Amino acid sequence: MASIVPGFEYDIFISYRQNDNKYDQWVSEFVHNLTLELVATLKDRLSIYFDENLEDGLRETYNVDKSLSGKLNSLIFIPIISNTYCDTSSFAWQQEFLPFKKIASGSMLGMDVNLPNGNVASRILPIRIHEIELEDVQLLEKELSGSLRSIDFVYKSSGVNRPLRHKDDASAQGNQNGTIYRNQINKVANAIKEIIFGIKRSQMGPPTILSPASFSAAIRDLSTATISASVPENLKYQVIKNNGPTVYLAWTSFELKSKREEMTIILQKAGFNVVPGTDCPSDENTFRQKTTESISKVSCSLHILGSEFGRRFEENEDVSFPRFQFDEARKRSAVTGEEFQTFVWFSPEPGQEMKPSQTSFINYIRNNITRNMTFSNSAGAMQLVDDMRAMMLKKETTQLDTKDTDIFFIFNQQDELDAQNITDLIGNYYPIETMNIMPDGEDEYRELSRQQIQKSKLAVIYFKYAADWALPFVKQIWKQVGGASSPTPIMLVGEDDPKTNSARTFKAPKVVSFIVPKKEVPEEIKRVYVKVLEP
Repeated sequence: MASIVPGFEYDIFISYRQNDNKYDQWVSEFVHNLTLELVATLKDRLSIYFDENLEDGLRETYNVDKSLSGKLNSLIFIPIISNTYCDTSSFAWQQEFLPFKKIASGSMLGMDVNLPNGNVASRILPIRIHEIELEDVQLLEKELSGSLRSIDFVYKSSGVNRPLRHKDDASAQGNQNGTIYRNQINKVANAIKEIIFGIKRSQMGPPTILSPASFSAAIRDLSTATISASVPENLKYQVIKNNGPTVYLAWTSFELKSKREEMTIILQKAGFNVVPGTDCPSDENTFRQKTTESISKVSCSLHILGSEFGRRFEENEDVSFPRFQFDEARKRSAVTGEEFQTFVWFSPEPGQEMKPSQTSFINYIRNNITRNMTFSNSAGAMQLVDDMRAMMLKKETTQLDTKDTDIFFIFNQQDELDAQNITDLIGNYYPIETMNIMPDGEDEYRELSRQQIQKSKLAVIYFKYAADWALPFVKQIWKQVGGASSPTPIMLVGEDDPKTNSARTFKAPKVVSFIVPKKEVPEEIKRVYVKVLEP
């Protein structure tokens, strides 16, 4: 069975050390369960290359056979990172990991893939089954040119460091990492789904994007608000990539590890860069060093605290790893003239008894709140991150280049070509300003949108493939322009293909929301605009 993308041999290549499959056939079981999960996750049937031959380990002293180089021409490479995988003399490392990296980096597709949500993912998706040595982590990060972002299947208990099995879900409380096998399998399938979608979208061809010089020239040439002609000329605004603030997301106690992973995703989707990207170091000196270095380089820190005090230092049991991180952040927040922000999210599990040492720690924090510190017991991570964005991105507002117009049409770069057809039709009837929002843009376009909406009679937010962008955007911009008191109504309109758009609507005062067929979008906008003009 060939790859779903022409020119590739397989969709997924599984790389592992044979010894990791001999004791309880963990890798074979993983591949079997992942295959079943992928069938339930994607409509496409993916092909997986997995060599289960137990005698194949003998090949580790041989040269790679010619057929393997063809099999490595796969969309996604999954290395099973174990205690022994990062052996630079092994077959898996020399003949699979390094060759795939070389093949992928030299291909037209490249090593990294732009995901539908605007993030970027590597085509190497590490699965970690052991807590590995620091030098192995450093080796991987050097080869991956960035932090090790693995999906972990590690069962950790006192004196135990082994792969997590599906049988362990029946007694999950014994695993200090707090991970559940079934959930981790689902995470792998979802990660693969996002990468596949990103690859398939890239095969449609890149959109037309102006260079900074061409963009400036196009802006100078725009003398009226009426839109016409081709895509570059019809783009009044184009927000270039803006790097958001970097947050130090503190390592947590074991029971909060999954909550920290979830928070990482939410922060990234909200435009934050998140560090550190590795697991908490086991060595105390390394932990101190990495904490201090990271906090000195970021804009803010976020500390998730629950009922457990966390790991204590051997020479000082009154200080835990979470407390050390908080104290380091507090020192920086207290520096005169320093704009560093410290956020504490107290989120204990319901019904879980608070440890006395943790109670003392929480009271200590509450009694020592200083300038640039925020203590929150928000019920949800989304609301907390929303509040963080509002505080971190609060800047002195400058008046931007906006114009009085009838319709302000906003769309995501993913839907650029479809949006062009719609704006060309509407531009024949009404003055229109458009904004093409790049997936990585975040701050500039929100303020520009807010100011332009105030000078428009109707704001239209359109989507086809970019529903994951459109809904959060309309909710945020609705708040920023005044919500129910906004003088300008907002129209959220999406196409009914893909079918998943059918539920992507937003109801609020001064907002109308429609999902309609493609050919009806222009007429629906004109109808709403005429209604806006009615006395």
